[in-house]
Amino acid sequence: MKKKTVDLFKCIAKQALKPIPKLSVSEWADNYRIISAEGASEPGRWRTDRAPYQREIMDAFTQYGIWKVVVKSCSQIGKSDIMNNVIGRFAHLAPAPIMMIQPTIDMAQDFSKGRIAPMIRDTKVLNRVFGYAKSRESSNTILLKSFPGGRLIMSGANSPASLASRPVKVLLCDEVDRFPMSAGSEGDPIGLASKRMTTFWDRVMGEFSTPTNAGESRIDDEYMEGTQEEWQHKCPNCGEFHLITHRALISDYDTFEDAKGQKHVNVKSVQWRCPDCGFSFGEVAMRRAEQKYIAQNAPALAKGVRSFFVNCWASPWLNWNVVMQEWLEAKGDPEREKVIYNTRFGESYELKGEFEGPEMFLERRERYEAELPEGVLLLTAAVDVQDNRLEYEICGWGKGEECWGIQKGIILGVPDTPEPWRQLDMQLDRRYYFKNGVSLVVARTFIDSGGHYTNEVYQYCLTHFARGRIAIKGSSTPGVPILHKATKQTVRRKYTVPVMLLGTDSGKQYVMDRLSIEVPGPKYFHFPLDGEQLPPNPTIEQVLAYRKRQLKNHNELVERGYDEIYFKGLISEQRIPHKRNGRVVWQWEVIAKDKRNEPLDLRVYNLACMLSIRPDWEQLGAIISGAAAGDGKKQYLKNKTATPASKRYGCIKRGNLR
Repeated sequence: MKKKTVDLFKCIAKQALKPIPKLSVSEWADNYRIISAEGASEPGRWRTDRAPYQREIMDAFTQYGIWKVVVKSCSQIGKSDIMNNVIGRFAHLAPAPIMMIQPTIDMAQDFSKGRIAPMIRDTKVLNRVFGYAKSRESSNTILLKSFPGGRLIMSGANSPASLASRPVKVLLCDEVDRFPMSAGSEGDPIGLASKRMTTFWDRVMGEFSTPTNAGESRIDDEYMEGTQEEWQHKCPNCGEFHLITHRALISDYDTFEDAKGQKHVNVKSVQWRCPDCGFSFGEVAMRRAEQKYIAQNAPALAKGVRSFFVNCWASPWLNWNVVMQEWLEAKGDPEREKVIYNTRFGESYELKGEFEGPEMFLERRERYEAELPEGVLLLTAAVDVQDNRLEYEICGWGKGEECWGIQKGIILGVPDTPEPWRQLDMQLDRRYYFKNGVSLVVARTFIDSGGHYTNEVYQYCLTHFARGRIAIKGSSTPGVPILHKATKQTVRRKYTVPVMLLGTDSGKQYVMDRLSIEVPGPKYFHFPLDGEQLPPNPTIEQVLAYRKRQLKNHNELVERGYDEIYFKGLISEQRIPHKRNGRVVWQWEVIAKDKRNEPLDLRVYNLACMLSIRPDWEQLGAIISGAAAGDGKKQYLKNKTATPASKRYGCIKRGNLR
């Protein structure tokens, strides 16, 4: 019995005193890591050679003298697996408190359940390390997993409580460009969490993200402070190393449009042209070429900060033809271009929003053949309530969210009197005609309730809800979506009206993006040129004849309101940088001398109004085509999307805000 006890203690001592293997993160992953089947295209044993650009990133976490690792990249390059390998290596070989921060608590929970838990389950050494804690114990939860010598804390950047307690040695921050400016009222979430690392001399933190907008991207700033190591390819001809970007790629492709007017691209081949020798090579040749990181700011190594940049052309999981197809289809549409720049190219996007003046838009105006030009399928309206007037704009929308300005007007009068609202009804209730005599009415109207006459707006929307008049309130907070959420507001006892909350900051950027589109098509903004003009000092006969011609051609909108004053107001704001919580924040500010920005607000409201309807362009096109053929009523009643007669207005179904 005594001998057995001695042998047991010898075994324990032998295991306890065994030296820790000096493995880097990549070596640990190659030896122990198993990739789980869920969420992975290539499950099984980990192989760093599959994506060699990951090796330097992972090994930087165990490199002497390095305390910060920054990774600016596209999506689908394996960032999550890199962070998982860092967690696994330290939990297994160098136990210590580890923290991972996601943009939100919900995302932290999803990452823990979808990424961390499967890794622990399928990697045997981690299963043993974390396995001692029972799932029902408080030491092993979704957001907190304990192991001998340390713990793994999952947190959200929006949770100040979890960021400010207990020390950590390894800090991993994922998608830092999506972090809020402040964790509650506590300040910058990364700064708050990094203070927890001060007690560890060998601390290390990692910041990972795809970039967002130029000038406001956190990962851009962090990358510039580091070594700026680019993953470059060696030219098979001249032997020079270059960073492959879309700017040096040549594509052979065909373009065509579908029935909805959407552009599609069929890419046949993609070639990279060397900037030095001019020779071109395909994807296969460049994948076989020598590749390595080349630092653009090597002196930053002395500060202990290594930063890496990887784009989609290095990823083994992204096909060059597919990426170029996405880019060519998005080209010309700033909203889609931004997605490709961020998620594929790994670059921040230069937002649109500065125009030299109204002249370019005045020259862009076009003459409509009638009140409604061909292509319009839906009418929306927006109203801006001022202290002494109502300003309104009616917009026409077509396939691909192509937009036509129909009428911009001003109704003078204090909004607490009935007359301006009566005149507004005259504009919103009337019919607007195509050249062939078919007409449309305004389907939905958004009315700003954020001014001094909020109650009057609510009262009007309450009595006119059946006509699609909806109160709105704007929020200038960056990052809030243009259609934020719908709420209710009590007007009087037992009566409520819906109020749509809008992200005007996002909306203004959408408008500027669409203004920058120069070719008519999806998301393009058309502006009308006033119709036939009367000569100076006309006679009574000229006026009567002129009026007769306008009525005959269904073109009563002689002065549509799209003049120089309108376009000055449309481009009256720019994004101005401000310092907040140690970071640069870009906000929209009025730069026009007269401070008139109503046209911009109206266009934002109209855009949001159209999006709230979620129109089916094919269905609307069929309705209007049927009406033009003389069977409009029958077509409308047979429409699958039509609602009961009591809930119809115009040619758009109403109902709840969607």
